[in-house]
Amino acid sequence: MFSSAKLSLALLSVAASASAHIALWHNASYGYDDSQPNQSDLVQPLQNLTFDEWWFHGKIDSPPADGAIMNLPSGGTFHGEVACNKALTTWGGQPSKQTEYACDAVGVLHTTDEFGDEPQDVKGCGIGIAYKSDVKDITPEDFTIISVNHTCPWKRNVDFQIPSDLPPCPTGGCHCMWGWIHASDAGTEQNYFVGYRCDVVGATGLISLPQAQVANKCPTDTSNCTVGAKQPHYWLQAEKNNNFQGNFDPPFYNGDYGFSDGAQTDLFEGYLSKRSDVESQKLREDTRRSRVLRRSVGGAKA
Repeated sequence: MFSSAKLSLALLSVAASASAHIALWHNASYGYDDSQPNQSDLVQPLQNLTFDEWWFHGKIDSPPADGAIMNLPSGGTFHGEVACNKALTTWGGQPSKQTEYACDAVGVLHTTDEFGDEPQDVKGCGIGIAYKSDVKDITPEDFTIISVNHTCPWKRNVDFQIPSDLPPCPTGGCHCMWGWIHASDAGTEQNYFVGYRCDVVGATGLISLPQAQVANKCPTDTSNCTVGAKQPHYWLQAEKNNNFQGNFDPPFYNGDYGFSDGAQTDLFEGYLSKRSDVESQKLREDTRRSRVLRRSVGGAKA
């Protein structure tokens, strides 16, 4: 039989697992606590909150340490770590606690899948970027989703391919976000949003990102998919939503909303057609020169 002490520990363990959720961990995140290897506040879900409470996970006044930055390689792959607790990642500095999967129990991944290599009920995560260095100047509409992983969150190590045509960040860097919304059959409906200071390394694009639009739902009628740059999903909050679907109709970062798996290569699609002939020709020439420059730089490095 369990002693009372062992029973208490078991109940605490169950409670911890039941309340666990997920974040993309990086020391460039707002709210990152370098002194706490077991940090878990950034994984808490966001639901029915005011704008100040959910925006940047309520941590906008807790910036990352000086010099901490999430570097996204232009045309390359950002290798990230998603987990229920910082301790499960390399950022926690505790190798014995690091796991293969994002959590040590499948239930807290909010999916009906069992551990394995081909999850079917995982709905995808996305990384977005805002080309503003002052976090207080950023609005929700400034973010553009640039990379999506359809099988995130699942394994702890997760890759995000970065588009090759992104322009450089302004002086002082950019800001990025990570978002995730799980399936409606896998627990209480929730939204996840964490913010970061970031930079696009090796960026040579000459065209600024066009204004991102809300991603339409288009699981069967692809003609309804939003063409071009798309905003993150802001859903189920008390303020500043851009998606107003009901509690049991959550939006996802996957093909159901026009997000391809990997780098979002359609960011400029439909943009040129809206410009004048002169403007469009200039943008095409700028794009061509940008591509030539990238090839030249790549050849020099080789």
